[in-house]
Amino acid sequence: MTDVPTVATSQPDPGEAFGRRRSYLVVRRPDATQVIDVDDGAEIIVGRSSTATVRIDDPKVSREHARILRRGDALELVDLGSRNGTRVNGKVARGRSALSSGDTVQVGEAEILIAETAGALDSHAPTADVQLPGVVVGDPAMAQVFERVRRVAPMATTVLLLGETGVGKEVVAEQIHRQGPRASGPLVRLNCGSLPESLLESELFGHERGAFTGADRRKAGYFETASGGTLFLDEVGELGASMQTRLLRVLEDGKFMRVGGREELASDVRVVAATNRELERDVRTGRFRQDLYFRLSTFIIRLPPLRERPSEIDLFAELFARQFGGRMKRPQARLAADAMAALRAYDWPGNVRELRNAIEHAVVEAEDGIVTARHLPDSVRAEHQAAPPSGGMRGQVADIERRAIEDALAAEDGNQTRAARRLGISRRALLYKLDKYDLKR
Repeated sequence: MTDVPTVATSQPDPGEAFGRRRSYLVVRRPDATQVIDVDDGAEIIVGRSSTATVRIDDPKVSREHARILRRGDALELVDLGSRNGTRVNGKVARGRSALSSGDTVQVGEAEILIAETAGALDSHAPTADVQLPGVVVGDPAMAQVFERVRRVAPMATTVLLLGETGVGKEVVAEQIHRQGPRASGPLVRLNCGSLPESLLESELFGHERGAFTGADRRKAGYFETASGGTLFLDEVGELGASMQTRLLRVLEDGKFMRVGGREELASDVRVVAATNRELERDVRTGRFRQDLYFRLSTFIIRLPPLRERPSEIDLFAELFARQFGGRMKRPQARLAADAMAALRAYDWPGNVRELRNAIEHAVVEAEDGIVTARHLPDSVRAEHQAAPPSGGMRGQVADIERRAIEDALAAEDGNQTRAARRLGISRRALLYKLDKYDLKR
């Protein structure tokens, strides 16, 4: 009998949402933030009427001011003959306007951010998997990440994911697998830093019966179990010298042997690796093999930390509150304004994973489902209490966004179309932001 490691087998139904976008409206008012799902076929009314889907109690807003429609993957804004017009990326829009991820719609005192997903995230389902938050795209930097995922997924290329702990590398690896030609095969995950090297060799390559004390049967390793699919090697930077050598050989030759074996086996897997270490620095110091680094880094995707994509904090927080509220039989779970302010003020060293844990903690504490700042973990609350009440978070967000735009323009030699593509937003959204930050067109 052969033992096999635990495998997550991905067999997406063509009718399911993987590969199909989900759209959200992040409605920001001075005192609250609301996240609204926009399903295919939805018609969302924005206005002052009590029956409006997005109700804005502002005398400058018409009773039925605008309508947002979704047909397939297309989002459209229709101004309903409003008295003061509807602004899209700072310009008055009359009639119909196409919307895309990153666009900003201004209606009275409310700002509506258009956000999309790169795959499925069913926040209504009772079995919704909170391990898949990173498919939500509400920031240009992450839109760029998932555009790179879209380009590389159909290829056989080895991919190296770089980013801090908790930033969503496993989520991106899963999207690469699901959007590629091996989606019907297994996706096998291994954390290289969680096992001693003596055990890691057996886990990766398997072993023969009698190979070492306790090896009473043949065992298939991860390279065998992932055959026809994808092998995700998390924390690959933690591998020791001996394992680096063995991994290099299988990547170069596509062959390996079980521990204690004499027969060469062929590897038929796509490797996606990830690390939070600076591998280039480790190469310079001799800690990591340069030739292995070159093999792994054929295609690099860097994931920005959550503090560099603050526009997603609101979106993630609301989705997590809804998910955990549903699991804890608190379907009305939502975040009060002081809780959201505390979340925005915090630096999130643990990234999306830390935010998810903080929201779970808060929903447990908030028995009535209304999460206030006092329900958040002490570390998050303490930083908010220590911050000056000057609204400085808005300025920090603006500074980060301005720098991202400047960097994109510099990288594309001032070409606005290519810079917008690099940022993952439309050109008109970029033009709006250039005017907003008084940047030279």
